[in-house]
Amino acid sequence: MLKAIAIVMIMAHNFAHLINGTVTENEYRFDVFRTSHMWHNILQPDGMLILNLLSFFGHYGVPIFLFLSGYGLVKKYERQDAVVPSVGSFIGRHYVKLLKLMLLGLIVFLAVNFIKFHTFKTTWVNLGAQLTMIINLLSEPWMRIKPGPYWFFGLMIQLYIIYRLFIYSPTTAKHRRWIIPILFVVICQVAQIVGARYDLLYWMRYNFFVAGLPFSMGILMARYDHEIRLNRWLWLLLALISAVIVLPMNLRFQIWLWAGAAVIVAAIALVKALPAWTHRALAWLGGLSAMLFVVHPIVRALLLEYGQAGHPYLWLCIYLVVSLVLAIPYKWLLDRIKIG
Repeated sequence: MLKAIAIVMIMAHNFAHLINGTVTENEYRFDVFRTSHMWHNILQPDGMLILNLLSFFGHYGVPIFLFLSGYGLVKKYERQDAVVPSVGSFIGRHYVKLLKLMLLGLIVFLAVNFIKFHTFKTTWVNLGAQLTMIINLLSEPWMRIKPGPYWFFGLMIQLYIIYRLFIYSPTTAKHRRWIIPILFVVICQVAQIVGARYDLLYWMRYNFFVAGLPFSMGILMARYDHEIRLNRWLWLLLALISAVIVLPMNLRFQIWLWAGAAVIVAAIALVKALPAWTHRALAWLGGLSAMLFVVHPIVRALLLEYGQAGHPYLWLCIYLVVSLVLAIPYKWLLDRIKIG
């Protein structure tokens, strides 16, 4: 269910923030003017309000996915009966898994660009770096990665490496269960504060520094998984409070670095508050999240110009529906490709 919420946020954001006139988000860089612009639009709403909300806040689906990644790794590899591969095997398996997911989408995206613009809009160096998932480490990765959302693959392989080398804690190593994740958060947050002074923040937020907080939250929640029992209305209240404070957290740089934590809490509380009849549909949609992530940039490349020309809400809905329709056969295909 959290995957469903996260992927819808990301897909909507990736379309909305490219529509002319929408409020720009604070994702890779921090600019308090963008926060003021969003606040002004909330106080004096117009027909662009929903698009602006999706543009400004939708990218926070990424920290939800990073939280789930940390949570899932612990649940899979830190059980008493878990068989944990060697470092090389662990990294290799996860690389192949990511490559299998990305490859066909990348080929189709490049083909669409060639048909539309008679160019692949990339170079052999960038293509090789994308396939090896080191492209995030190159200078100005935002100019190299095609399609843009695929930067997440490079980030994930970095996190798999960091988890296996430094964060993975066998059940016998109790003393490492909270120290290393907390240290990872501190290193990443301090590095971003220092990096902002030297104009490195944009590059850092394409790499593992952006993941320290949400990824470690997932790891710690999985290791200390004690259920909090609240009634549905209290969960809903917690979701609303956590969501409301995200915009004020965008007013100061040092606080903005922690805004992803509020979004994660809001998403968890929302899932807890939702009625039971929504669970199956959201879980089904969440099961398609990886495929939706791969196909939606391709659909965006085909439909964005129509949204720019007019009726952006109509084209946003068409884009979401077409992405969903394509994700279903893509999942069917991937399930039958046995590699890795």
